[in-house]
Amino acid sequence: MITTQQRQLAELLEAVAASLDIPDAVHQEAVEKYEHIGHWLEEQDESDGRREPTIYPQGSFRLGTVVRPCSRESGYDIDLVYERDLRKTGISQQELKDDLQKHLRLYVADCEKSHVDVPTLKEGRRCWTLDYDDGFHMDVLPAIPDDDGRQRFRDYAESRILISDRKLHDWQHSNPIGYAEWFKSRMAVRFRERRIALAQGMLKASAEDVPEYKVKTPLQRSIQILKRHRDVHFATDYDDKPISVIITTLAAKSYNNQGDLIESLLAIVRGMGQHIEYRMEGVKRVAWVPNPTNDDENFADKWADHPEREVKCRAWLRKVEEDLTAALESGNADDLLEILGESFGKRAVANAARSAGISHPGASASARAPTAVSEISTRHCTLPPWTMDRRYHASLSATVHRSKNSARMHDLTEREVPKGVHLRFELTTNAPAPFDLHWQVVNTGLEAERVGELRGEIIPADHVVDRVRWEHTAYAGAHWVEAFLVKGGYCVARTGRKYVRVEA
Repeated sequence: MITTQQRQLAELLEAVAASLDIPDAVHQEAVEKYEHIGHWLEEQDESDGRREPTIYPQGSFRLGTVVRPCSRESGYDIDLVYERDLRKTGISQQELKDDLQKHLRLYVADCEKSHVDVPTLKEGRRCWTLDYDDGFHMDVLPAIPDDDGRQRFRDYAESRILISDRKLHDWQHSNPIGYAEWFKSRMAVRFRERRIALAQGMLKASAEDVPEYKVKTPLQRSIQILKRHRDVHFATDYDDKPISVIITTLAAKSYNNQGDLIESLLAIVRGMGQHIEYRMEGVKRVAWVPNPTNDDENFADKWADHPEREVKCRAWLRKVEEDLTAALESGNADDLLEILGESFGKRAVANAARSAGISHPGASASARAPTAVSEISTRHCTLPPWTMDRRYHASLSATVHRSKNSARMHDLTEREVPKGVHLRFELTTNAPAPFDLHWQVVNTGLEAERVGELRGEIIPADHVVDRVRWEHTAYAGAHWVEAFLVKGGYCVARTGRKYVRVEA
């Protein structure tokens, strides 16, 4: 049975994860940027008489696990593969990388001539990076087909590639397309389920009409949450923080299509360390996190030179589990929010608390509930039965009236209202119809309890069209009303609590 604390923690973590999503406008800008570069590279190869390259995104943008940067000084990292149809016998690693540099220098020069989004070109160990003033960092990785690997292996073999590394003599193996397919297979059940629900909510003809980046499974949400916890935990130890592909790989291996976010997170965190392997390189035993679609590629290859990074990664995983356990065992909302604030950043958690309608410490008087949630007994309240998948905004406005349908006296504020007045609550939302509307009306306090009138059930609205609910004040204390919008079994929006303080 899910406890109130589990439900509250799940709601907060869902809200934290949702706040980490890349905004639609930023996602579209990223797509436009890498498509522009892709077209440029294709045109350059065509003008040089070369075979057409294959250019595609990899990393978190492809996997749906992008997180907003912690600060304005940081930015979004976009990873592109520039795969040329060449054999390794016909070109060296350095020649491949030099050819890409020539194309990208011309691209920067063309941007300067056009006076639009002029990036700075920098060399990395395996790629070239285009740094934009607006915070985007575009890593372009040169590659060629791994012909030997495509013949030797069966699973995901058709997309294996070879990449250059200026510090290593031999070509390095990779398979970003195969990796993305493997990652999707780890969450296929939940991905399909949520895409269908989104299609119903967005009035799409089929699930395939819903853009993949709009779908978020518990695995993707868990990875976003782990990335943010990592960023906060390693804020002053940047070089030793676990890289995203290690987190993503270990998390996906530990996930078993759980539908609940808390269950997913706990299973993932407890299982990740078990998927770190050890192999012999000569006489040296090294940690190994293999690419699941290319066993020759070790995502933890730098741990061999920096063994403290594995130690810190394992210590961090223990810290995540400790924080989640402490949050589940916290005695009240204030303790819960304090724990999460330390783990994920106080601002992000405060915003998530407001979104979930939960009071938090340090809030201004206007933002806090009339009586702190931790001081109100809510054991009689029904927990929302739906999986939270908030994609739309919703809010409640309320006015005070002498009687139902009479003229408005004033807006409902933090001021106490007398007994015997009527309250009109009105829903505003950007969620498209159709949806099911449910109301939760909560009474608290000794007066209501003495006469058996504690309320806390969630009930379907009689009429979704007018989006209005009337209530009558009868008992002293702090009460609230909240609305939930449901599509396809998922709560796609909730208003947060609209508090009512009734005078004695």
